[in-house]
Amino acid sequence: DRNMSGYLLEADGKKILFDSGAGTIRQLLKLKINLLNIDNIFYTHLHNDHVNDLGAIIWSNNYGIKRKKPLNIHGPKGFKKYFKILMEKILKPTKLNYKIKVKEIWNGSIIKIPINRTNNKIISKNKNNMIIKSIKSEHTDASVSYGIEYNNRSIVYSGDTDYSDEIIKISKNADLLILECSHPDNMKAKGHLTPFLCGKIAAKANVKKLVLTHFYPEADKVDIKKQCSRTFNGKIVLARDFMSIEV
Repeated sequence: DRNMSGYLLEADGKKILFDSGAGTIRQLLKLKINLLNIDNIFYTHLHNDHVNDLGAIIWSNNYGIKRKKPLNIHGPKGFKKYFKILMEKILKPTKLNYKIKVKEIWNGSIIKIPINRTNNKIISKNKNNMIIKSIKSEHTDASVSYGIEYNNRSIVYSGDTDYSDEIIKISKNADLLILECSHPDNMKAKGHLTPFLCGKIAAKANVKKLVLTHFYPEADKVDIKKQCSRTFNGKIVLARDFMSIEV
């Protein structure tokens, strides 16, 4: 029922992709999203279910639609090595029609993305920039979570992570917190969260809305929302493909 990890953020016409597991391109096309309008991609870690469609994105932008403007790709430490292998050993394009700018992200990295506003609202914070901050997540040695701030709104996307004080800090008073919730409470796995722990993070961070995602099949067999509500009494949403949330 669910595709692998891929989250599209839209703000005043700017489209930013977070992770791209297998099938992400197909899902974007179903939403009639033009790949040429996605100029920035952020990866949380290099596990296949989060990065698998990167090669397909690069290929699709080079043949057929033929991107001309640069594609900015951000990933954790080790991403440049991964990208080099992908390009030289797997894709091996005879010619790349556009530039790809690769940047590694680590704990504490801050990226500013200029936004051209499509309305007349005054942005009192950071002016026309979207601010994307990263923290170390408890999953792989280099995995990160992202906090996004724009127009006095904030979103946090955990990627895969275990419980940590860092994810609570970056999520403080967030308008929207997207947390992985791989297993039910009785099947805790290292490097992943359960509903109880997700609720605990959301409560300590005082977030306005919590979205649970990244469900393993075992999570379908229990009432995830009920388990989470034991520790968080705020708004809880179970993610589904093509869900759209306005912040």
